[in-house]
Amino acid sequence: MTERLYWPSWFLAALLTGIVAGFMLGHALILARFLDWLLLSGAPALSQAYPSFRGSSGRSGLEAYYAVAGLQVVGTSAFLFVSLAARRHRGRALVAGVAGALWIAIHYASGFGALEARVLQSASEIPREVADRFVGWNVPIHFVHAVTLAVALGALLSVPLAALRRRG
Repeated sequence: MTERLYWPSWFLAALLTGIVAGFMLGHALILARFLDWLLLSGAPALSQAYPSFRGSSGRSGLEAYYAVAGLQVVGTSAFLFVSLAARRHRGRALVAGVAGALWIAIHYASGFGALEARVLQSASEIPREVADRFVGWNVPIHFVHAVTLAVALGALLSVPLAALRRRG
């Protein structure tokens, strides 16, 4: 049974991890900088526009984003459990499983998740010290997430390469 689940679980874990790594890299390179600019521009644009956006058309997009991110963690964890049960590529699966979930742990354990929620859900002016702390963390933490997910993806992509080396 675990043998039949092995490659499909690997494929889903690799696919979802690659997608979420792309989300994080795109956020770090483009969206985070845009949000920082809006926040620091002095105009009330972010505190007025984002809650309205989130409450309307942005809600379904955010729900899809959270669903994909959640499935990514489930996917790498499932691949870890299947690998352990099948006794195949356990080290690689452990790296992928831990790194695949670590980015979310970093996001919330660092306090950035709460800070991000405070900034993005605020309908009033955001205090300057809160804005400065958000801007100071926004790009770096999303780069950390992207790197952590790249490690997970690298571990996942090394699985078929190791299988090919064993055969060849």
